[in-house]
Amino acid sequence: MSRPLPAGPLVLRPPAEQVRLFADRYRARVAPAALARVTSVAEELGLVFGPEELVVIAALDTPDKVQEFLNQRVYYNNDHASVETEETAHPPRRVLETALAHCFEGAMLAYAVNTLHGHEPRMVLLEARQDSEHNVVLWRDPATGLYGGNAHSRFPGLDGRRAQFPSVRALAATYVPFYYSDRTNDPQDLTLVGYSEPVDLLAKYGTAWMGATEPLWDIYYTYVDDTWRFHFFSDAEGAPPHLYPVVRALAAGWIRVDGGHPVVCPEALPAAARALWDEFWRVFGPNDERRPRGPARALEEEFARLTGTTPIDLDDNASDLQFFLQAGYRIEQLLTRR
Repeated sequence: MSRPLPAGPLVLRPPAEQVRLFADRYRARVAPAALARVTSVAEELGLVFGPEELVVIAALDTPDKVQEFLNQRVYYNNDHASVETEETAHPPRRVLETALAHCFEGAMLAYAVNTLHGHEPRMVLLEARQDSEHNVVLWRDPATGLYGGNAHSRFPGLDGRRAQFPSVRALAATYVPFYYSDRTNDPQDLTLVGYSEPVDLLAKYGTAWMGATEPLWDIYYTYVDDTWRFHFFSDAEGAPPHLYPVVRALAAGWIRVDGGHPVVCPEALPAAARALWDEFWRVFGPNDERRPRGPARALEEEFARLTGTTPIDLDDNASDLQFFLQAGYRIEQLLTRR
């Protein structure tokens, strides 16, 4: 869980002062050899960090130390607090300058720092229904072969994990009991349904982003495409993986862009799913609870069995894609294998 926010207004320090504060806190813990090694790796990759940034990075030489830093030193950046709040995609250096990060930003910091220390991280995305997904930076203990993860969250139980899991699935499953709906805030209303296969961000985006000063919107908007595969926890052993729901909806034509606006196309759904779509919206109306109950829930579950998503998620996906298009990105960047 992220550092608890203060009772009063959060006052941000000037960027250089915040980095210096971190460096002063960690300087005595950094071995000269570790600092020299990180500095050398950064130079080899063409990354330009200031001396105090390098001190902090050198100090976080294990994934467990990275997690401790995220939990104890970094506040949660709630950039969805209100419609007036500007959304962010801070690069790692900006996280050090602000001591703020949301889930994606914390993951980018962890991925960069673990890379610079040679831990070969990978990204795993936890898939939820009618809820936000969650980024986990996967790493593997070379001595035991067991998996651990780094993550940043404002919710208890959704931060990192030590390397004690024999598989990615086993690690991802530990998040299920803590992953309850942010629509209902009911701890019994669990929403996590699956997880992605590990992805190498460096293979897709290179290394320059790790030393960037500008927002990482290119990664934020396009890292989940039709090359990334997901697994449901309910899948039988050996079951084929699936595409991320919005990507599958685009590939199947369930969502199309009409006049520049993404819209759901129920007529493109399989016949049985189309009938369930109509019946669901007849039963579930705008005055109902935020999560379906009773007959609407049963219809939703059957729809999910046929499509891998729900009517509400499909509707939300079309709405969210509008922001993707308005930011200047193209559907073709998600459907790379067309």
